[in-house]
Amino acid sequence: MKTIIAMFVFLGTVFASELPEEFNRLLYEKGEKVFDNKCMECHEKSMPIPLLMRNFIEENNKLLNLKAPTGNEISFRLKQQIGSRDDMEFHLHQTEEFLKDYLYNPDLSKTICLEGVIRHFEVMPSMKGKISEEEISEVNHFLYFLEGFNGVNKFYHDETKF
Repeated sequence: MKTIIAMFVFLGTVFASELPEEFNRLLYEKGEKVFDNKCMECHEKSMPIPLLMRNFIEENNKLLNLKAPTGNEISFRLKQQIGSRDDMEFHLHQTEEFLKDYLYNPDLSKTICLEGVIRHFEVMPSMKGKISEEEISEVNHFLYFLEGFNGVNKFYHDETKF
């Protein structure tokens, strides 16, 4: 019995150490709830990238008729376009500051989305007075860990790891 317990403790330590120390499960879940309640009126949470590319490139957004970029598109572009990925903690801060500025003062010149995607949408309305800075921080954490490609977030495809 002691051997089995020791094995579970060891395996728990191994798997727990795979997570970045910056990841906070509770903050992620809070951010997902904020996204569900305040963002999903316009933004779908996630869709397969090949389907999105077909929708925008081949079908001129007529296949999905999206109102705004999806959460996973935003997640990927945030990590690719904002700040430096050399330090995850600082990068999270940089993406949060960008989101705060964009959500309160949206402007097409600030967009991080691809031209072939953003041309299908109007500039979003300001969220000033509709979302708090704390909620933006939570949404940022959710979006940051929602999606990843090219090694940006190796945890995306297996949520059991977090």
